[in-house]
Amino acid sequence: MSAPEYSVHALRYAQSVGKRSSFFYRYDLSKQADAEQHIDWYFWLLQGGGKTVLVDCGYNEERGARKGRYQGTAPLELLSRAGVRAADVDHVVVSHMHYDHVGNIGLFPNATFSMARSEFEWMQGPYANRFPTCWTVEPEEREMMQNLNREGRVTLVDDRTEVLPGIAVSLVGGHTPGQTLTEVTSTAGQIVLASDAAHLYEEFETDRAFNMFHNLEDMYGAYERLRDLNDRPKTIVIPGHDPRVGRRYAQVEADCFDLTHQVTDD
Repeated sequence: MSAPEYSVHALRYAQSVGKRSSFFYRYDLSKQADAEQHIDWYFWLLQGGGKTVLVDCGYNEERGARKGRYQGTAPLELLSRAGVRAADVDHVVVSHMHYDHVGNIGLFPNATFSMARSEFEWMQGPYANRFPTCWTVEPEEREMMQNLNREGRVTLVDDRTEVLPGIAVSLVGGHTPGQTLTEVTSTAGQIVLASDAAHLYEEFETDRAFNMFHNLEDMYGAYERLRDLNDRPKTIVIPGHDPRVGRRYAQVEADCFDLTHQVTDD
């Protein structure tokens, strides 16, 4: 039986701007003038084969605000624009354990979850409370994931795993110990949701390293993997935070972008 084809939407719940030197590793060595870097904050909605799936779920409003991150639109409001209620979500792929990807995992009462075993073990390990790891994922968020695992709702993956027909999760590491990619069979071909394996197109297009990583060599390996996937026919790589996504793909509702419908190359 062939895999279902999914609709795939990027849901933008926040936007921010900072300096390029704050986003790229050793930007000073590039000899380039500093400039503004705009960042969009997304999670992703997949629907097909009778399933409603999220890849990540955004940051919590209160905990995000403590970090100076503010929601433009509540994630549940974005889902409602797509006709989805929290109770409708069947599964959540957690690409990694940073606050902007796990902050709302408690909102989906009927969902199961999947994530890399190496990510889960690192974030429950003895060094998770060291700075800056403790800033990127708070104890409450680690505890929520532990509780979901105790309830039998979490599947821990070790390698490339098809978590549902047509949705495969691949471990690449780099940004975090268990950073994953999500490959989706869509109505427009294969869509690869990079999440933070590449925040911006520029990272894998030019090997410009992001400033936060667990293992630099693995992060470059992830960029190589993304380039290889992007060169394949009918395969689209979507970075996790690039404002170009919102310009390249059709906006079907406010801040909801159809990744199967490209409208520009910009």
